[in-house]
Amino acid sequence: MSVRAALFVAACVVCMALPLGAHPHIFVDAGLRLILNAEGRLAAVDVTWRYDALYSMLLTEDYGLDPDHDLRLTPDEIATALGFDLNWSGGFAGGLVITQGGAPLDIGPPMPVSLRLLETGQIETVHRRPVLGAPPMATLEAQIFDPDFYVAFEMILDLDLTDAPGCSADLIRADLDAAYGVLEAALDAIGGAVAAEDNFPPVGAYFADRVVITCPG
Repeated sequence: MSVRAALFVAACVVCMALPLGAHPHIFVDAGLRLILNAEGRLAAVDVTWRYDALYSMLLTEDYGLDPDHDLRLTPDEIATALGFDLNWSGGFAGGLVITQGGAPLDIGPPMPVSLRLLETGQIETVHRRPVLGAPPMATLEAQIFDPDFYVAFEMILDLDLTDAPGCSADLIRADLDAAYGVLEAALDAIGGAVAAEDNFPPVGAYFADRVVITCPG
């Protein structure tokens, strides 16, 4: 768990007196790789999710991964678990939102790319999202978040622009003070933290980092 994630949990429990089952339950560090087509338009995005140590331990146990504890996965082990995190339900669309000129781009369903176990014991997966009908490259904004805030994402992994020469990226971290204020108001509106156990407000976007990608053109 990152320092920011640990601070989030402490703030939720101590300052807001949320119940033990409160969101978020899973912490994920995220990164992106832009893939352009021959015309220089955004064709796909590879999305990296690196799970927190505790959830990674649960995953390795659930899928029977790394039974010899050497932190190396065999091809069979990878095949067993590859794509485990792409069976989205409950209205979750994969967390990735990309806008260009204020309009959201049409992003297709995910395809699993890779799964590995890091030396830290964390599970890291990569999946690819096709981008449909993107206009010529200009300024893009990307976020990764779970609206229901079951998963807390931080976009602190690499943003790979190798396929987009001349482009640059700026990471804008979420304003956590403002996000806590929105969450507290939303909880008050539904009757407090206890009521949120079964009806958690969709505040994930307020806790989301934002990447601004500027390209010539």
